[in-house]
Amino acid sequence: MTRPSLILKSKSELRENLKGVSNFLDRASRLSFWHTHFANQGFRFEPGKFDWNYWTNIPFVTKEDFLNLGLNRRLNDANKITKSEPLHFILQSTSGTSRTTRPILFLKNVDHLVDGKSHNKGRRILILYQGRAISLRDVFATIRQRKQKSTISQSLVVNPFQFTGNMIEAISEFNADSTVTFPASVAYLTSSFPENRKIFTPMKHVYLSGDFMSRQQALLTQTKFKKANIDIDYIMTEVDSIGICCKFLRARYGTNAYHPFNGRIIELVDIDENGVGEVVVTKTYPLELSFIRYKTGDVARAINKTCSCKAQWTIFLEGRKNMDYIKSLGVLITRSEITRALKAFDKEIEEWRAEVREIPFKGALLGELTLLIKPHNRLADKDFLKKLKEDVGTKLLLTPQKTLAMLASEKKFMPLKIQVIKEFPPASKKVLLRKVLD
Repeated sequence: MTRPSLILKSKSELRENLKGVSNFLDRASRLSFWHTHFANQGFRFEPGKFDWNYWTNIPFVTKEDFLNLGLNRRLNDANKITKSEPLHFILQSTSGTSRTTRPILFLKNVDHLVDGKSHNKGRRILILYQGRAISLRDVFATIRQRKQKSTISQSLVVNPFQFTGNMIEAISEFNADSTVTFPASVAYLTSSFPENRKIFTPMKHVYLSGDFMSRQQALLTQTKFKKANIDIDYIMTEVDSIGICCKFLRARYGTNAYHPFNGRIIELVDIDENGVGEVVVTKTYPLELSFIRYKTGDVARAINKTCSCKAQWTIFLEGRKNMDYIKSLGVLITRSEITRALKAFDKEIEEWRAEVREIPFKGALLGELTLLIKPHNRLADKDFLKKLKEDVGTKLLLTPQKTLAMLASEKKFMPLKIQVIKEFPPASKKVLLRKVLD
């Protein structure tokens, strides 16, 4: 029997944090934003009743709530701290991969704060983001650190999908000691620089976040940046750090496994029969920019097993709800399972995407999976496509006991469709699996 929700903290941590969390909620509930949100949900915080059972009565907050409540309440709540240190804050929009009607602006700290202190990423930082607005936060953090004279650092911002000869020369001469980017950008960076330019040699630190990291991306990064310490963290625009990947997790599980970040309350809610639930985050610092039970839209599973680094909980990120982890007419289609089924074709397939549809069939609805592939260095002939369809169909599990091919033979799912694509558009975040509503 699975639990509907789970707080990823030990019993002792919950006891120790009880009073501090109660005090935080009491103060936060007086802010205009949270007071209005709680009132809209018919909730009023009562400090005298607070315990961790009471915690589950606190309403969730979603992107749509932030959109509906607007930014002004948040700005008014933070007016005092933004006036005292205007260079410390920025307005930043979400990535746009969610299903909300339009981008949402959030008031953010410029610095990525760890235990209330800004995190120094290096002295010469190469920032590789497609969106300049994303890069702006790191640039302001560098400017602010220089003004404080805490460190002398420089940043170079480049769109990794638009490298030119002049850019490559400039990056080589910049001699970066660290780089900040998405996993999807690594291949573009490494393919643009021949070994003799030695761009990779001085790199001491590589910071990766914002998306899944495939096995191939991880191997490529480790091969090129041989002397660099590689941080693969679970970070979201809205709430910053959610999970940290230690060296023991990476050695045992590869990528996409994290320990909950100490400065957050991490929950899994609506846990299904597979042990997968939606990630919910509470961020308490600073008070004016806090998040209370924020539904991220990400789904994950968790284990309670002490790691060699002494962390107790581990999160295994499965992807985006209704994007990387799709339930359709009694089956479950996941990005990770498709990746497993395609493993034998790593050399033949350069990139792939998958689309899930529900289509009319003989008076009912059946699920249909379309696999879009970009072949690697050769044309996909009929024999290859036939082998791919048969192999993936017989390997891809859509229920714990049945593959796509089995369900198709029982007329409970449509046969796998394959579509060859010449080129996928470049993107920092690759949506590999999505549900299409025709």
